[in-house]
Amino acid sequence: MTQDSIQILIDRIEQVAHETDFSGVISIFEADSALHEQAFGYRDIPNQIPNTPATRFGIASGTKFFTALGIGRLIDLGLIHLETRVGELSTDYTGFISPDATIRHLLTHTSGIYDYFDEEIEQDFDNFYVSIPWYRLVTPSDYWPLFEGQAAKFQPGERFSYSNGGYVFLGMLIEKIAGQVFRDYMQEQVFKAAQMPQTGFYALNKLPANTALGYLEDRQTANFYNLPIRGGADGGLFTTASDLRACWQNFFAHRILSPNLTNVFLQTHERIDEKIGYGCGLYKRLDNSLFSIVGGDAGVGFDSRYFVHHRMTASILSNTTNGEEDLREVVMDFFNNYA
Repeated sequence: MTQDSIQILIDRIEQVAHETDFSGVISIFEADSALHEQAFGYRDIPNQIPNTPATRFGIASGTKFFTALGIGRLIDLGLIHLETRVGELSTDYTGFISPDATIRHLLTHTSGIYDYFDEEIEQDFDNFYVSIPWYRLVTPSDYWPLFEGQAAKFQPGERFSYSNGGYVFLGMLIEKIAGQVFRDYMQEQVFKAAQMPQTGFYALNKLPANTALGYLEDRQTANFYNLPIRGGADGGLFTTASDLRACWQNFFAHRILSPNLTNVFLQTHERIDEKIGYGCGLYKRLDNSLFSIVGGDAGVGFDSRYFVHHRMTASILSNTTNGEEDLREVVMDFFNNYA
């Protein structure tokens, strides 16, 4: 990686960020060295309070990777296994998921569980609502009424179907097995091990300082009424670019999960197309050269990638709906053509 090629990337980032009115942070690290870290736009648009490289952003479905790590910690403790069946954990889980579905099925979106937000059907993040008021969804267990009386989509292992409901259910299992509120367990077991001090599940009506408010596509409407009041196991985590870099490093250094389980998480469990597959909570290239976690929601755009051969991380965090998309193309074009 030459200084000239890095400058090409920086110039292109700044050009596209200004052309698209990007709001957020882009961060590119090589090991511990920051190659480029830059903030654009505002964390509070009406009051013109700017984003900074240290601003926290919501990461929507990027949260699923961390939920997977939470399950992994339980596996390393010997409390459950990848092949533990849902039916072994409780007889209450009927109808909406097969008792033969395993932890592995849930982690890899192949369980067939009923999905309260089925992205095979629903794509409009800015206008999605459920039958429970958002302010009542504080922990994964609060989602239980959305599952009761529903039917499973298909039998376990039948196919890949990206599932928000499956990860909410994993959060319920964490609460049941660990005997803790999900967010407290994650703080103690995952974020501490990953060295992510600025990361957490914060209530939208009580965000800490230097946290970006999310805005819908009109760039005027905040997302308070479009999301659960507090994030859970399928989305809603807040973090920073620096914490993400630390997480990637600690994950690959086996400081979060055991070496054996880390390798299992990185395996291709499902092929999505001729180049892309899915591990446990993260996307990957089939040749193992790239791993990524992504997220999109009302007022959130997120993409974080680890380029294995370069030992580089690239994270894009945006506080607007789909705000990461154009800069993601810039990053991928650079690594495909210059790196």
